[in-house]
Amino acid sequence: MSKHVLFYVMFIPTVLLFFWGMWFRISLYLRGTLEGAENATPWRKMTILIGRGWQGFWKRPGWYIKILITDVIFHKRLFGQSFYRWLAHTLLVFGFIATFIVDMIKGFTTGYLVELSHSIPFFSFAHVFETGAIRPYLDFFLEFFSFLILVGCILAIVRRFFIRPQQLKTEEEDIVTLIFILYLELSGFFIEGYRIAHPEVVANRVYMANFTPPSANNWISFFGYFLSLFLKDITINPHFLWYAHVIPSLVWFVYIPHSKLLHIFTSSVTVIADRAKEKPHE
Repeated sequence: MSKHVLFYVMFIPTVLLFFWGMWFRISLYLRGTLEGAENATPWRKMTILIGRGWQGFWKRPGWYIKILITDVIFHKRLFGQSFYRWLAHTLLVFGFIATFIVDMIKGFTTGYLVELSHSIPFFSFAHVFETGAIRPYLDFFLEFFSFLILVGCILAIVRRFFIRPQQLKTEEEDIVTLIFILYLELSGFFIEGYRIAHPEVVANRVYMANFTPPSANNWISFFGYFLSLFLKDITINPHFLWYAHVIPSLVWFVYIPHSKLLHIFTSSVTVIADRAKEKPHE
């Protein structure tokens, strides 16, 4: 079975479980009273809230975008409380959002559009994302933003387990979340370093991605290239490395709705709602 088929066999039920988990958590919030729809079902309440949010956004889109950037992604208020905490938080949140955006662009263009271009010539422009001038920049930013996540995770671990501010309480969920993130980032970079150190892995098409030229790895895959310097004389089954990264990644994806990582999705709604109450006529 090819890696593409195997990946989707695992990925599709993972996505279904993720959305089930998200709906389960959201439905808990929707059990509360909604003004003007006290007796509505949870699904009806959600559609009402989405409609109100959509209308509110178009009344002043600039304000919403500003709050999303300053208060949600870069958490302006946290900056005034603790620079260290703000830095760790911002690197993690911004890193996740930016990595997700770049990864979606890369996956959609080099995957689906390139495949469509074989039968529909109109989509032939997508090859610039696969082998053209845009590809190295996609790879570089994916590397850079992933590296930000790794740095943010390490800072969070240092703060939680070594600096230990007096008011900070560490729960089992915090430990699991940080270990998950640290492992996924390190294993991803390790795989990258291994395939750079062992060109035969790329030649044998062990992994699903099309890689940029080896000559570009020293600046595009800067951290993976650094790790590759220590992996040239080490031989590991590349298929094992793939499973050791992909399977925990999918488990982590399912875990998100049931962890504090749900904060990534809910914080924007909470912060914007609070800010709208503070300055309703801005």
